[in-house]
Amino acid sequence: MSGKKTNHNNSFLTARQREILSMIRQNYKKSEIASMLKITRQDVTILEKRAIMNIEKAFNTIQMTYEDGTSVRITIDKDTQILDAIREILSTGDKMNIKIRSSIPEIFTLLRICHGEKIKNGIMGAGTEVSILLDGRLVLREIA
Repeated sequence: MSGKKTNHNNSFLTARQREILSMIRQNYKKSEIASMLKITRQDVTILEKRAIMNIEKAFNTIQMTYEDGTSVRITIDKDTQILDAIREILSTGDKMNIKIRSSIPEIFTLLRICHGEKIKNGIMGAGTEVSILLDGRLVLREIA
């Protein structure tokens, strides 16, 4: 998550694929999903398989960017002071000769948006995975 709401229009998954995966996760049978969505069971299976393939492609693409050095990933542990997290992000950018586009207040805001109420007294209550893209943009994701 880049600190902003995820733009679901810019995704490897269609709205229908997301809907089907959500229903499968809620333990609906494929026949029930087909009936509710007024499509065939075969269509449910096809959409599910394509969604899983697209998810796998997305993960592989992200992994390739790390392996190719076109982005850098750092992990910030739970219970880290938010200012130490910002320092680590900026320091990693410097080490990799990447000029971070965000200012310190902007990074602070991104971390607050990413973690919300899990930041208490300046301490992050969850870990963070930060991807630093070559153009200096940051993509943040809360991790357990």
